[in-house]
Amino acid sequence: MKKLGFLKRRKFKSILKNSNRELTILVRKDPTPDSLASALALKQIADYFHIKSKCYYSGIVHNKALLNIMGADIEYLPDVITDEISETFALVDVVPSELPNGLAALIENPAIIISHSKANTKDIKSRYKDIRSNVETTSTIMVQYMKGLKVPLDSTVSTLLLFAIRDRTRTFLDNLNHHGLEAYLCILEFVDHDLLNKLENPPVKSETFNDLEKALANRTIKDTYLLTNTGYIKDPSTLQKVCKYMLDLEGISTSLVYAVNTSKIYAYAASNNIEVNLKQIFKKAFGHCGNVVGGTSYASTTIPLGVFGTITEGINNSESKELMLKTIGDSISSKFFRTIEEGVGEMENK
Repeated sequence: MKKLGFLKRRKFKSILKNSNRELTILVRKDPTPDSLASALALKQIADYFHIKSKCYYSGIVHNKALLNIMGADIEYLPDVITDEISETFALVDVVPSELPNGLAALIENPAIIISHSKANTKDIKSRYKDIRSNVETTSTIMVQYMKGLKVPLDSTVSTLLLFAIRDRTRTFLDNLNHHGLEAYLCILEFVDHDLLNKLENPPVKSETFNDLEKALANRTIKDTYLLTNTGYIKDPSTLQKVCKYMLDLEGISTSLVYAVNTSKIYAYAASNNIEVNLKQIFKKAFGHCGNVVGGTSYASTTIPLGVFGTITEGINNSESKELMLKTIGDSISSKFFRTIEEGVGEMENK
């Protein structure tokens, strides 16, 4: 694959060496496998140059196996940034405007930003910035950094990077260009295939079956689109699995599952239709309400429940829950189907 340029290597190493030997690595809210794999790759690079580093995330991780593999290398970002967290920040697979509310204001000039984005990034400030529009995953970029800086590729990081590329491209069905393919082939020989199998086939929690039963009972189908909910839940990470089970139903090409807890609304969608871009659909339908992450074949969002809280006033608890869920469902359904009818997701792919 294409080598990392000499000037870029020199500047990157200079930034690392001037980081006071500590680096805080941040990823986007509700991080994808691409975010987490890329963060772990940057941590391994920092370790190679004897820089102490720690990765932080916020929101929900749908594939908990990724967190288990990263172990102590990643932590949930605390609500209040304390002195225990290094003030030398590296943003991976995220730009400042995509950070959780309030955090962007604390990080005016991060040391490092490495990400992929098709948006205008000219005005983003950073001591070292590598934001590319010609790749579909940040993992692809991180493979180039590890090779260019001669950082040994171990099996765990290689497996996570390869899994991220496969996840983002639906195992090469879409969004793969020659950069991603070269990165994939570069790390293939270092992959732990048992670990890869565990990542691609995580164990099913008992809660998932309970949520699946609710989803089947509450489903609404329009053409090849299915929309359903699992009601009030304790673990929103089950939505991804339930959503994929919905796709197995005959005649369904796209499914959306939403759920509620005490403070938030969670929605996750997946599609087998290569003409649909779910991230664009979610941005149009729900982007003004909450953070949207994903790709063409899947997307998720988290919306504060406060928007719907006023409808519970003066109503007893069981009735308020039922009414709130119906109101949420009506809103999500109308926004989702209206956006599809407008052809937003399809236009993005043409």
